[in-house]
Amino acid sequence: MEMVQRFDWRRNWFLLALILGVVLLPLSGPIDQGVLRLLRPISILALFFGIVGLATLLAAIYIGPVAERSRRNLRLLQGLGALLIFAAFLAAPAYADNIPYVTTYKLTVALQWVMVVVGINLLTGYTGQISLGQGAYFAIGGYFLAIASFHEWSLPWGLSLILAPILTGLLGFLFGFPALRFKGPYLALATLALAVVISPVAKRFEDFTGGVQGIPMYGKFNTWGIFGDDYERFLYYFSLVAAAVMLLLVWNIMHSRLGRALIAIRDNEVAAAAMGVNTALYKTTAFGIAAAFAGFAGAINAATIQFVSPDQYSVLVSIRVFVGAVIGGVASVLGAVVGGLFTQFIPDIAAGISDAAPDAIQAVILVVFMYAMRGGFAGFVEQTWRYGRQGVQLLRPERAAEEREARAAAPVTSSQEQA
Repeated sequence: MEMVQRFDWRRNWFLLALILGVVLLPLSGPIDQGVLRLLRPISILALFFGIVGLATLLAAIYIGPVAERSRRNLRLLQGLGALLIFAAFLAAPAYADNIPYVTTYKLTVALQWVMVVVGINLLTGYTGQISLGQGAYFAIGGYFLAIASFHEWSLPWGLSLILAPILTGLLGFLFGFPALRFKGPYLALATLALAVVISPVAKRFEDFTGGVQGIPMYGKFNTWGIFGDDYERFLYYFSLVAAAVMLLLVWNIMHSRLGRALIAIRDNEVAAAAMGVNTALYKTTAFGIAAAFAGFAGAINAATIQFVSPDQYSVLVSIRVFVGAVIGGVASVLGAVVGGLFTQFIPDIAAGISDAAPDAIQAVILVVFMYAMRGGFAGFVEQTWRYGRQGVQLLRPERAAEEREARAAAPVTSSQEQA
C-alpha cells in the first residue's frame, strides 16, 4: 500500500497505460457486446499512450546525450526521426488493411488533413492568430478543381490542382487585412463566418456549383501513367509527398527570419512592431500560406472522393481540423501529423463503438486525450523527453511523502479554523 501511495502517478502514468493495454487487448476480441465493446478502443488508446511514452523515455535516456553534444547532432537525429516516420508511411499500403479502422483510402484522406492542420499550426501555433475558417478554403479548393476541370471549363486537372492553392492563398492573404482589426475570440468568430457561409453560397449558385446535387467526377481522372491504373495508390503517394513537402516547408519557415518574426508577433506584437517587424505583412502572409495549404488539400481531396457537394463542407470541417491541430500540438510540425490522423480516424473509431451516439463517444475520447496530453501530442513527447533527461523516478521522495503525512496529521489551529 505504501508503494502505491509513493508511486509518482503524474510522471509515470503512461507505464500503467501500457500495462493496462497489454492486459485488455487480448480480452477485447472474445468480449464484444454491450458496454464491453469499449474494451478494444480503451486498450488501443492505452497502448498508444504507453508505447509513445515509453519510446520517448528510452530515446531520452540513450539517445539524448548524443543529441545534446551539438546542434548538428540534434538536427541529424531529428532528420533521422522524420525519415523513419516517412518510411513508415511509404510502406503503409502494404500493412494498412491489417490495422483496425485503417485502409489506404482513409490514410490518403488523413494525409490531406495533415496539410490543413500544418497550416493551422503555422497560423495559430506560431503566429498566434486563431482561425476557424480553414474549412472554407478547403471547400474553395475542392470546388475550383471540380468547376475548372469538369463542370464549366476543361482545364487539365493537374493544372487546376496547381491553381487552387494560388487562388485560396490570395484569398487568405486578402482576408488577412480586415482580420488585422480583430484579436482573440473576435478573430476566431470572424474566420468562423467564412466556414458558415461557404455551404449556403454553394447551394445558392447551383448553375455554377451544381447546387445540392454537387458535381460528380467519377472516372474522369488520369494518373499520367504513374502506377498504371491504380488510382488509389497514385493518390496516396501523391498526398504523402505533398504533405511531406508542406511539413518541410513549415519547418524551414520556422527556422528562418520569417519564422522568428511570426513567433515574435505571437509572443508580444507591440514589442515586435517596436523592433521593426512589419506585423501586418507577416500576419497576412501567414493567413495566405495557411489558406494555400488548405486549398491544395481541398483540391486533392475532391480528386480522391471524385465528388463535391455543399454537405461535404459544413462548418464542422473547420472545427474538426482545429481540434486535430490542438490534439497534435498547435506549435509543432510533428503535431500536425498526429492531428491529421486524429481528424480522420477518431470519428471512425467512435462510430465503430456506437452507431447511436458517435459524437458523444468522440467527445469522451477528446477529453481523454486533452487530459492525458495537456500540451497536445507534441507537448506530451517534449515533457516525457525532459523527464527522461532529468532522471526517471518511479517513486516520490520519502521526505516529500513524510511531509505530506505530517501536514495531514497536524492539528488544526484556531487561526486556520478562522481562515
